[in-house]
Amino acid sequence: MAAPHPEDELERVRRLASKGLPALSIVTGPNDFFRAEAVALLLAAVPKDAELRSIDAVDERAGGDGGAAEGDEGSDEADQAPEADADAAEGLARCPELLDLRGGGRFARSAFVFVRRGKNWWKTHVVTLATQLPKFAKGCGLVVEASKVDKRKKVAATLVKELAQAGAVFEFRDLYETPFGQSNPLQGELCKWVAGRSKKLGVALTPEAAWLVVMQVGKALPELLAELGRLRDQLGADPASKPLLPADLRGKLTCSFESNPFEFAEAVLGGDRRAALRSVRAMFDRGVRGKDGRAMDTGGLLPFATSWLFQSLARTHEARLLLDSGVSPRDLPARAGVYNFADRFIAQVQQNDRARLRTGLLALHHCQRASRLTGEDPELLLERFLAQWFDGAPIPAAEDLDL
Repeated sequence: MAAPHPEDELERVRRLASKGLPALSIVTGPNDFFRAEAVALLLAAVPKDAELRSIDAVDERAGGDGGAAEGDEGSDEADQAPEADADAAEGLARCPELLDLRGGGRFARSAFVFVRRGKNWWKTHVVTLATQLPKFAKGCGLVVEASKVDKRKKVAATLVKELAQAGAVFEFRDLYETPFGQSNPLQGELCKWVAGRSKKLGVALTPEAAWLVVMQVGKALPELLAELGRLRDQLGADPASKPLLPADLRGKLTCSFESNPFEFAEAVLGGDRRAALRSVRAMFDRGVRGKDGRAMDTGGLLPFATSWLFQSLARTHEARLLLDSGVSPRDLPARAGVYNFADRFIAQVQQNDRARLRTGLLALHHCQRASRLTGEDPELLLERFLAQWFDGAPIPAAEDLDL
């Protein structure tokens, strides 16, 4: 069963926190941002008179618990063995923080322990935790935050299942960029999340503007939220204002010095030479972020930029042929397989005739060929392409390349 929407999981956390924290809560999943928000809600619900102890278990080494081998499912007979008490004592010696939960903290009647980055902590101490959980004093509790909780041991699987049934396990996945079976990012969870958060901050964005922020800043949720905060500081919060359009964000985004192949192709087909040249320089000066938000290796920059531009030119050329043959402009996006930003695509088709688009395809082909054969500087090759596209500079033939 797929994990629910992260915002729905956060709402579950709020409901649980409003009722009081249970003896054990688990916050897991691959999304760091939502895990952090969930933990903040849970810790805010810790009673003010309780002692709170935080443990960063990032340096905890993964290992067995009480002599159990990794992946060992255990058995009832093992749990009833005479050595069980000795094993429990040994486990507590290696995990003394659980002792605070058996009778309150050192300086308070109730105590809570928060284990941060507890993936290995859980794997190492889950057996001890399972044996000590029933002994936790009333009003005491443990919160474990981990990107993943290992359930290969029988005791771990049973414990997680029981906690899940009690509503104390929260799993936070990443937001989907596009809906299942579709390719429109404007309908994706990520774009909708940015639009929703912007509305809460008083700087509402249209879906197109929200996606522009994603393209400009990347998919890292903390960076997106910080950028929305900066927009609010620049423009002021006004819940009653109309959602901002992409044009309203021009010059407002602090990451505007960055660029990507999508903006480059838009500037080329839009006839904006200054924006195209600025995009080239920004890509090579600042780098390009991949889908995961990380900087792309510079060696893949030119292939990425030329590949996307070639697809854009080819689709526009195909649509121009259809337009010249009598097809209605409103039918062009669907006929060319374009489902996002249809109005912009139609404008690009109408702005560029067949001769210009054919010249662009030839110039881009020469750029790709020169890159393979001559090893020239990629940024220089793209600047030469822009001269051929905007100024009509001659395009050398293959035999004219200086090999």
